Amino acid sequence: EPILILNKKELSFGRKFAKKNNMGETDAVIGINTGAGGRWEDKKLSIGKTAELIDKLNRNIKNAKLILFGGPEESGRNKKIKGLVKTNLIDAGCNNSLMEFASLVNLCSVLVTSDSLALHIGIALKKKIVCFFCPTPSAEIELYSRGEKILAKKGCLCCYKPKCDIPPEYDVDKIVNGVKRLVR
Repeated sequence: EPILILNKKELSFGRKFAKKNNMGETDAVIGINTGAGGRWEDKKLSIGKTAELIDKLNRNIKNAKLILFGGPEESGRNKKIKGLVKTNLIDAGCNNSLMEFASLVNLCSVLVTSDSLALHIGIALKKKIVCFFCPTPSAEIELYSRGEKILAKKGCLCCYKPKCDIPPEYDVDKIVNGVKRLVR
């Protein structure tokens, strides 16, 4: 099992972010990672589905604090998502260093992500994870009994193509229900 140990400086970065954003001990902190690198476009939820997911999580999870994650490639994408969201959202920004990003992932009760760098950081930090898969196979990833795998209801599940012949369709309610089960 992979392990990632954050040093005092990195842990302090996370604590300062939590304090600045009024994140308390009883809050259900849910990370929403919107990126997946540039190689596989279909690993990402659409902008509209991501906004829908955020709004549904806010309505369905008591004491939810949702953090929007992304890297430099997601800056424009996340701006569009924030413009569509009708409920509360905390923006982690898109220019954190790798270890700052990890320190923010460490704040999460549950991380929602695709098969991406954020997934592997979350696994190494022993976070609860809801991960959606397409076009890479879910069988390649071990969540160590701390997560749920969501497969596309339509689309390629194991084609490894940069752009799938059949674009994926995800059931946002399945993702929300996965988070609800893990946040308890």
